[in-house]
Amino acid sequence: MVGKPLDSILKLWHREVLRIGAIMLVLILFVVGTTLFLAREIGRRAEAEDKLEELATTDSLTGLKNRRKFDIEIDAEWRRAARNKTPVAVLMIDADHFKSYNDTFGHQAGDQVLVGIAICISDAVRRAGDCSARYGGEEFAVLLPGLSAIEAFAVAETIRLKVEQWSEDPGVTTVSIGVASITPSASLNWSDLIEAADKALYAAKANGRNQSVVAAIPQLALVA
Repeated sequence: MVGKPLDSILKLWHREVLRIGAIMLVLILFVVGTTLFLAREIGRRAEAEDKLEELATTDSLTGLKNRRKFDIEIDAEWRRAARNKTPVAVLMIDADHFKSYNDTFGHQAGDQVLVGIAICISDAVRRAGDCSARYGGEEFAVLLPGLSAIEAFAVAETIRLKVEQWSEDPGVTTVSIGVASITPSASLNWSDLIEAADKALYAAKANGRNQSVVAAIPQLALVA
């Protein structure tokens, strides 16, 4: 019996190596291409979802968060503060004489006022955990986790003075601000904090507007 020449055997092996190598290269390119395609599509989908989330939680006029997002944020911060026994502060801000200004100069001018107030709020509220929102109409809300009433009052005054300085006519475009701060307890809900800040806002309106008032309600143990 005669065996095959060594060159013939090596040629077969080389041919098989090239064939298998080509197949592996095609498979690798396919896997890499598919991975890159899927990664790009997943990135696009995540970006689209983030954009939709932003649109769903942002006020289109002012660029601040909307009330839905604010309610979500204050609920989360309230629970966190209850665990850590730390205060939560809220500012309720309302544009003074806005209805008459809107009726006199038109909705477009009124919208510009709201945008200006929103910019002043954003300039004054910069901490990562804070949340500024358009609460409805000409009313704004600011969530300030961890701040006492005195500290929150300082933020409120910064906002009020910024609006006063920004406005061309301080007699028309000013804001009144209600301030409330409370450390959560089992008998309280974050809606009590909002209510307290609202009452302080009404007091600011009744006292002549363009001022900040701190809520002082003993039964809510608010820090005055």
